[in-house]
Amino acid sequence: MPIDIDKVLSFEGNKYEMVNAMIKYAFYLSQKNEDSLEVNLGNSKEKITTVAINDVLNGKIKYTYEESEED
Repeated sequence: MPIDIDKVLSFEGNKYEMVNAMIKYAFYLSQKNEDSLEVNLGNSKEKITTVAINDVLNGKIKYTYEESEED
């Protein structure tokens, strides 16, 4: 499943928050998959970073930014 670069470039929100969500979700997937670099998707394997990017871009994973008390 390739990454849709057009979706990345046309993203209207805060790109920093989006990338931060992708990083945290990729870390979660790596922990869940025993530090493997790939995730089983049916009959194929996909790299964790690709899965995380696509899931966030396609709205499968929702995220919000929570301000800390220091902000």
